Amino acid sequence: MSPRASASRHFGQRLQQALDRTAIPPGRQRTTALANHYAVARETARLWLAGRAMPEIRRLIEIADDCRVSLDWLATGRGPMVAPPGVGERAHSYDVLSVDEKALLQATRKLSLRRRQGLMALLDVRD
Repeated sequence: MSPRASASRHFGQRLQQALDRTAIPPGRQRTTALANHYAVARETARLWLAGRAMPEIRRLIEIADDCRVSLDWLATGRGPMVAPPGVGERAHSYDVLSVDEKALLQATRKLSLRRRQGLMALLDVRD
């Protein structure tokens, strides 16, 4: 296998890991959700996830930013998955959430506005 093919295959694995940090669902629906989110063909998203193709750099930057992962890690596998904030940058608040807190946040996002407001009232959370 050529080095480029190997890098692309591993890209698919890194992309899956990065998407696990987002609201894009895992499993069978991920390909369609990824295609819709980035306005690409479903086949393009499938090739990315399978590691048979990589997005152009503009799209890689967008994905890395959306997933809150290092661009270098996503594109090449080098460095940490999540880079520490630089001087003057703030850490993303999601990076400090527990697994349960992230799951709760994702479930809350799926609620209708009325149900979300009801949950907030139940929890007595003020805007």
